[in-house]
Amino acid sequence: MVYPIFLFLTLYFLVIFMDFMGAISKDGLNIANKSREIVKNKIKEVLGDKINKFSEKEMGIIERVVHATADPEYAKLLVFKNNPIEEGIKAIRDKKPIIVDVNMIKAGIRYDEVYCFINHPDVFEIAKKEGITRAVASMRLAKDLIDEGIVVIGNSPTALFEVIRLIKKENIKPKLVVGVPVGFVQASESKEALREIDVPSISTIGPKGGTPVAVSIINGIIAYAKDEKA
Repeated sequence: MVYPIFLFLTLYFLVIFMDFMGAISKDGLNIANKSREIVKNKIKEVLGDKINKFSEKEMGIIERVVHATADPEYAKLLVFKNNPIEEGIKAIRDKKPIIVDVNMIKAGIRYDEVYCFINHPDVFEIAKKEGITRAVASMRLAKDLIDEGIVVIGNSPTALFEVIRLIKKENIKPKLVVGVPVGFVQASESKEALREIDVPSISTIGPKGGTPVAVSIINGIIAYAKDEKA
């Protein structure tokens, strides 16, 4: 009975894997297409005539975020500054590293060169010695990778503030900053500060954001870089 059980488990996990990767059946494709159409209509309702100010690629990213969160309000909360999608595409094609604030985001990104130092032993030591958060310490440890790389922050406002400090005080120049930390303490302020500096960025207005938003944005850019549909 070992072999039938093994075969059953193999097929079971294969089905889960295929479902995770995307719809493969006729019903699945119909659901996916219907969902996308609903998302587009919801976005039109939220934006109205303002929808025309967004490029095709920006709309693709907005659709991804709205689909991932089931929240059409993101259509009016996302801010694109200094051609961030185009700069992100170039960086991905040049195989630049992506630095993130938490491992949840790292796990969701479809790219090889993704780094998260939040649990690095040196981060604990730096944070304790200097009396700073681990999120701040992790960005300091990643400074050389952030320079000419991509930063994706979805949870920690202090990490985003540190990236801004590195840009302003230490002449670090990331190709793109996706700054969408979530929360009611410093999240809005950190994103406002990001929009005030001269760097390609994608951010959200207010307290909304988080891992699903961050992952949706960067995976959309990666898809564009691979000439896939975002």
